[in-house]
Amino acid sequence: MKTLLLALTALALTSGAAAAGTVTVHLTGVEARPGPIMASLNTRDQFLRAAPAYTATAAATAGGVTLTFENVTPGDYALMVMHDLNANDQFDFGTDGWSVSNSAHQLMGPPVFDDHKFSVTAAPVTLNETLRYGF
Repeated sequence: MKTLLLALTALALTSGAAAAGTVTVHLTGVEARPGPIMASLNTRDQFLRAAPAYTATAAATAGGVTLTFENVTPGDYALMVMHDLNANDQFDFGTDGWSVSNSAHQLMGPPVFDDHKFSVTAAPVTLNETLRYGF
C-alpha cells in the first residue's frame, strides 16, 4: 500500500502540464495621446496575424506603461505592441506607435519572429521595450 501511494505521488508530480508563467512588459517612450496601448504575445504561427495567444491593453500614460500577461503557457513568443491613436483596432503604418520584443534589434523591413522571440517558462519574464512613433 505504501509503495502504491509513493508511486501515485511520484506520477502526480511528474505528469501534468508545465507551470504557466507571467510576462511583464515595461514600455517606455509612450506619448500621452488618445487611443489605447494594445499588446499581444504571439507564437510563431500567430506572428503578424490575427488571433494572438495573449493580449493586454492599457491607457497611454506619458513616459511609460506596464502591461502584464498572466498564465502564459511555456514556449516561444514574440511581443507586438501598438498605440492605436485613432482606436480603429488596426495598425496605421506611419502614425501609430509600435514596438516588438527585442526592440533594440533594428528593423530592415517587416519584423521576423526569430529576431524577436523570447522564451517563457514558469519563472517570471520581464521585457523592457521602447515604443516608437512613425518610421
